[in-house]
Amino acid sequence: MGRHQLTDELNQLFRRLRHYENESEWVSALLDGAAPFIEHLAVFSIRGESVQLLGQNGLDLPDHLSFPLASAAAFASAAETRDPVIALRTASEVTAHLASAEAGDRCRLFPIMNGKRVVAILFAADQEHMDVNALELIAGLGSAVLERQANRALHAHIATAPAPEPPVPVPEREEAAAQQPAPAVPVKEKSGLPAWADLSENQRTLHIRAQRFSRVAVAEIQLAKPQGCRAGREQNNLYLFLKPEIDTARETYRKQFMTIPSMVDYLHLELVNSAAEGDEMKLGAEYPGQLV
Repeated sequence: MGRHQLTDELNQLFRRLRHYENESEWVSALLDGAAPFIEHLAVFSIRGESVQLLGQNGLDLPDHLSFPLASAAAFASAAETRDPVIALRTASEVTAHLASAEAGDRCRLFPIMNGKRVVAILFAADQEHMDVNALELIAGLGSAVLERQANRALHAHIATAPAPEPPVPVPEREEAAAQQPAPAVPVKEKSGLPAWADLSENQRTLHIRAQRFSRVAVAEIQLAKPQGCRAGREQNNLYLFLKPEIDTARETYRKQFMTIPSMVDYLHLELVNSAAEGDEMKLGAEYPGQLV
């Protein structure tokens, strides 16, 4: 798969995930997004102490499969550690339903988070040409949209439009207008986010393009440098490990999008929310900070 095709497919997956309206759509997007990288996979939910099948590709599992979390050591480990797990496909590790008749067959489990809680697991039966980094990234995208959906007000990049003013008699409106200064150019609110209603159509388009660029750029960094991302998070210094990639993305973003007063550094927000898992401190002390 070529680089352009890969980034396009990941971008389309992220679009689907961001706009899901129910559990079925979210599961379908995950399965479709992971299908090019693995042939046999399934998505399970973690509900209390129970594991329940949500969807599958190529595994021929019972539609309403569920089992106790404690009965599958690999699932329990992924839920507890919140890290990907490699396990043998034995009954004790993944239950008899997912076990393989071939000794030594392995599987990988990728936890999907909502905040700090594991709410689902992407199960992949190990195969020769599976792309582990892509599957981990897809699980991360699934996590990101769950948290954003659950905390929509906190994660909105654009402020909501102000409520319309109540109508006033025409003479009073004309008199009030005469006493008011000319409207100011739209600027960022105290939160640092622009009011969407104050932006022109061209400015809104630029904001949307900037958001799309940021999502793709950070996804590409995570896909190209998975070990650097992991080490950077562990050592709270992503910038140290990813400096060339981050600097290149920042320079491109500055030239293409930091051209209007209302622009937000969406690249920085995406680095924090995705690469740094919501913790800005993980970017490191040498990270230059938001573009201004």
